[in-house]
Amino acid sequence: MPESLGAAKNAPRQAGESVRWLRILVMLSIAVPLFIYLVVGAVRYVGARDDAAARVNRSLRVAHEHASKVIAASEALHDKVMVLVGGRSPAELRSNETALHEALRARTVDQPQIQSILILDAQGKTVASSRLLPFPVTDLSDGEYFKVHQQGYRGSYLSKPFVTRTSKEMVLNLSTGFYDNEGRFAGVINVTLLTSYFSGYYADLVADDPGLAFNLFREGGEIYTRWPHLPGGADRLASDGPVLTHLRKGEDFAQLRGVSSVSGEDSFLAYRRVNNYPLYVGTGMSLRALRNDVLVELGRLFALGALPVAALFLTATIALRNARTALQTMESLEREIETRHRAEEALLQAQKLEALGRLTGGVAHDFNNALMVISNNLHLIKRSAPGVAAKQVDSIARAVKSATNLTRQLLAFSRRQPLVAEHVVLQEKLPSIKDLVSPAVGSQIQLDVQVDAATAPVTLDLAELELALLNLAINARDAMPKGGSLSIVARNASAAEVGAGASPGMVLIDVQDTGTGISPELISKVFEPFFTTKAVGEGTGLGLSQVYGMCQRLNGRAEIFSEIGVGTRVRLLLPAAAPQAEQALASHPALAPLSKTVLMVEDNEEVAASLVPILESLGCQVTHVDRTAKARHLLERGERPDIVLSDVVMPGDMDGVGLAQYIRQAWPRQQLLLMTGYAEQLDSIRNLGFEVLPKPCTPEMLYTALAKLIRAQPQG
Repeated sequence: MPESLGAAKNAPRQAGESVRWLRILVMLSIAVPLFIYLVVGAVRYVGARDDAAARVNRSLRVAHEHASKVIAASEALHDKVMVLVGGRSPAELRSNETALHEALRARTVDQPQIQSILILDAQGKTVASSRLLPFPVTDLSDGEYFKVHQQGYRGSYLSKPFVTRTSKEMVLNLSTGFYDNEGRFAGVINVTLLTSYFSGYYADLVADDPGLAFNLFREGGEIYTRWPHLPGGADRLASDGPVLTHLRKGEDFAQLRGVSSVSGEDSFLAYRRVNNYPLYVGTGMSLRALRNDVLVELGRLFALGALPVAALFLTATIALRNARTALQTMESLEREIETRHRAEEALLQAQKLEALGRLTGGVAHDFNNALMVISNNLHLIKRSAPGVAAKQVDSIARAVKSATNLTRQLLAFSRRQPLVAEHVVLQEKLPSIKDLVSPAVGSQIQLDVQVDAATAPVTLDLAELELALLNLAINARDAMPKGGSLSIVARNASAAEVGAGASPGMVLIDVQDTGTGISPELISKVFEPFFTTKAVGEGTGLGLSQVYGMCQRLNGRAEIFSEIGVGTRVRLLLPAAAPQAEQALASHPALAPLSKTVLMVEDNEEVAASLVPILESLGCQVTHVDRTAKARHLLERGERPDIVLSDVVMPGDMDGVGLAQYIRQAWPRQQLLLMTGYAEQLDSIRNLGFEVLPKPCTPEMLYTALAKLIRAQPQG
């Protein structure tokens, strides 16, 4: 016995160690992947940046080699044409224009970069061309390249970019002068290069290495061509840009980072001079594009890693929560451990309570079927024997309604109840919340709920409002361990409370306690998810965030005011809704017969037994089957009802949703209505495009749903 008692006393200490390790595990489950993600992002960005600089430099070498070869080929053409014109007078050249044209044309074959070869005499008049025969005599003495050679420049001259007079193409000229036997200037040989040829080559390079940009420019900044094309882009580099700044320093080659004067973006840039000409090839890559690529890559990495990290975090959190529960149970047992029997009973009781909490949501679902049976049979009793035992029948009806509300609250607490906006009259609904809140706050706290008679209605999910007020009440209870008072007051908000810029017509729900209060430095954080001032294991930090989220979703707002030692006040400002005419179901007018055939698929015999007479009372001819397979057999045999009414959860290979999908595919015009007691299925089924009713539902709700289907049914 002493050994067992000692082990029991050591158990809380060991559990506390486990809680601490699990707490560290929870933090590490987020911190470690986040750290790795940040490190990977930083390493990837640095690597991508270095790779981009290398790609820019590598591409520059390729583009420079290409431009050098093109220029060298043009220089070789100069030499070949020089042989053709050397020592001949312009008259001789013109007399042999045909042969000269053929010789020039032959030298441009397989030279896509060449637009034309043109020979001018000493007066600047055309002698022969590789493009046209005969070439009309034209005076080109005003051309820049001609004047340069006429004024005595010897060697090859690279012109500025210009548009040709005839073909309107952007070109650059590489020209050289030729001289007669006495050394006098005799004319110019001009090779015209297409800038579009360079653009095409750069486009091919970019296709293999996206993100790059190329340009071909002159020493003064004039741009011959660029890729990719920028509509409306400048035709020259900025004089104060990074490239021309380095060129003015005499640097024929440079790798640098700066704002591109072409794209205007922060970029890696590089340029290199082509041979001895005032011609430069430039490459660049925008860092914005680089960062976007890295962010996309990191986004994919995050998408891949988020699920396992979330699973690890959730697993660790659940384990921590369970460990805390176990620790609290053990500490409680340690204080009360007088005998092994009492300890075992306490532990067994704790396990039962934990299991009961987990099963609450499931029990609430199955309870709906039983409620539907009771509700439908009550309707049939009222219909078949009006006035008989009316007091007892009304009492049962009230109990059914109360049980339905209880089920709804249980589902809301387990977060399995979908949000269903409804017109809520607070004067009717808010006082009943006292029955929900009172057990949660305990007898030491005085609870007061008041609703002003003039309070406007609101449109919201009542279960969500109940959960919000319950969260606020629990927070107030924890802030008043020695007791106090809690008030919940609803009224129309004043203009000052609504504030400037907000929508007029707001309803104020004021929740005020006399608790310990919240310090000013924490008040701005209380609506943040997972933020809590409670001790570890005593709160999740999600209560106030749920309240805040509800108000935001309804286009309202939540405000909190607190003073240490005085208490806390939370104000919910919600948009008011227009009043609606009251409708009493008890006085619902007689429902017009539907006169339709209905195939009802329901495996619960008691539910079916109560539904069949309800449907028959609505003027329907009902065929009931208890399996979806039987329903399929009847439909495939040709027995086609006006409406198929099916429960969702069915035994066998196909449930109600599967049957509905099968019918939609086989007979698209067939009208369908599904029913379910599982509230969390409602939204998913509606998203599939099917009409669905929650269980339990009143005959009026069933009638309304069937009538809606009948009205929507296409005629003919």
